Amino acid sequence: MKRIYLIIALIICSASVYAQLDSIQHLNEVLILDTKLEDYSEGFELTQISDTLIERNSVSLTEVLNFNSTIYFKENGYGMVSSPSFRGTNASQTAVIWNGISINSNLNGQTDFNTISPSSFNTIIIRSGGGSTQYGSGAVGGSIHLNNTIDFQSKQSTELKLSYGSFSTIAGVFKTKFSSNKKYIDLEIDFISSENDYEYIGLNQKNENGNFDKINVSANAGFNFEKSTLSWNANYFLGNRNFSGTITSASNNSYKDVTTRNLVTWKKRSNKWNNIVKGAHIFERYRYYPNPESQLYSEGKSTTYLGDYQLEYKINKDLKVSSILNYTYIKSEGSNIGYKDRNTIAAILLWKHHVTQKLSYGINLRQEFLNDFDNPFLASFDVKYATNNWYSLKANASKNYRVPTFNDLYWNSSGNENLIPETSYQVEISNEFIWNQFQFNINGFYIDSKNLISWRPNVTGLWQPINIASTTNYGLEFSSEFSEKINLHFFNLTINYSYTKAINNEKDKQLIYVPYHKATGAFNYNYKKLTAYYQLLINGEVFTTTDNNEVLDGYSISNLGLEYLIHEKSIPIKIGIKLNNIFNTYYENVAYRPMPNRNIQTFINFKF
Repeated sequence: MKRIYLIIALIICSASVYAQLDSIQHLNEVLILDTKLEDYSEGFELTQISDTLIERNSVSLTEVLNFNSTIYFKENGYGMVSSPSFRGTNASQTAVIWNGISINSNLNGQTDFNTISPSSFNTIIIRSGGGSTQYGSGAVGGSIHLNNTIDFQSKQSTELKLSYGSFSTIAGVFKTKFSSNKKYIDLEIDFISSENDYEYIGLNQKNENGNFDKINVSANAGFNFEKSTLSWNANYFLGNRNFSGTITSASNNSYKDVTTRNLVTWKKRSNKWNNIVKGAHIFERYRYYPNPESQLYSEGKSTTYLGDYQLEYKINKDLKVSSILNYTYIKSEGSNIGYKDRNTIAAILLWKHHVTQKLSYGINLRQEFLNDFDNPFLASFDVKYATNNWYSLKANASKNYRVPTFNDLYWNSSGNENLIPETSYQVEISNEFIWNQFQFNINGFYIDSKNLISWRPNVTGLWQPINIASTTNYGLEFSSEFSEKINLHFFNLTINYSYTKAINNEKDKQLIYVPYHKATGAFNYNYKKLTAYYQLLINGEVFTTTDNNEVLDGYSISNLGLEYLIHEKSIPIKIGIKLNNIFNTYYENVAYRPMPNRNIQTFINFKF
């Protein structure tokens, strides 16, 4: 208990000293809402997805990450439920962080990556490795950070993008932004509608009952006062999907989901102190229709209220400490769980120290309270050492966890209220090399997880979750990028590769839907107003049964795109065409659920 009191004491002491704030105030031109990611992740591997890559794969977050990272995705057909495997962990062990707060579902602990519109965000960052000390439950294999930055500079812009493609797919994105040194506001509306009736190559079948419609609205605003900033972030998503069947079984069910997110942040700075207060409201609801014609459905919904107080003190130019007190209240109800709620208080301490210009390290601590189960004490340590301007060494170690979800605990006739949180220990070493236009990274990781929650049949044959599984994950990751400009010709090449061993220690078998090998690559060429690019995705085979007796074949997918800027002065207009799966490859990333054959997307983009 002493460590708990120590963290609380540090927070209280920090709050009391805050009354002595210096009167000098330094304002930032750009307001970044996730300060934990910005300032306390130097020993972790961070990968930012560029605006160009987001635009080229703007249908869903699944598409963006599948072709530009080593994360493996399982999709129950194109546009259907999509879940990640990050370093061999499961979907509930991958946290999705929206402007610094987790948005994983309270019901099943996951995020459906096909319900996230990537065009809504200024930056998308992949943070590899454990992050539970900073972001709480679920950040075991890694976390995906979706950020909206607020820019207090005099700018005004409007953009409209319209696209049409195979399978009667229509999409559009409208963005507008206005900002000055005192105010900022942006609005983004995007939609996509598709019959999604692609053919199953060589099977004389097509994707029945797979049509979907999605609309997403995002708004962000900020006000820059003399000594502080105030910001508001909002997001609304409405999805209506018919769930595709398999090659052996037809389907006529459908699924409707809606989410709303609102976040208000107040930030005050002085020369030594940062004072940040956040308040958030998140709502999610789904309705599942076994037969849409009958209008009978099962439902689940959850509301989250979050308050967060962060006080950061800059001891000197090389050392700063941050204390955070977070309160979260969740209430959920549904056809299968009844009415349940949960209160959580988290105390967090973050420490960052630049020992020399070349050496820095960080320490993070976290303790949670009030849940109906014991909460593990969490800690992480990270270090970065830049030997020279072309080589840097990073390392981190952490203890992470995942709490049982409402479905795990309370599902009708099957939930298990005696579950305890999963715990994981992780270490990682990263090497970064930079020579002129060439950048190269190689990472090694190891994850040991205990008390994993597994749904299994009990003595009566009823499936029920229990703490039984333990896993060991380890592997290597490789990434490289090369850029070169010759006169008016610009070339860029990126390659990513991962080898992942994820072992169920009980069975001594590879976990299902975890490929040993995954690779992605992209080649870009630009000449004046013309841009051409090629994308490659290679997924190795995966096992679909826990005894490893059934295998889903590996595959490689290639995309080819061409873009041309027609008018680049008063109103720039860009047109483009993209050919997906150019070799018409048959592939599945979930058994018996084929993915699309060769297809075309076209677009026109106006900027005002």
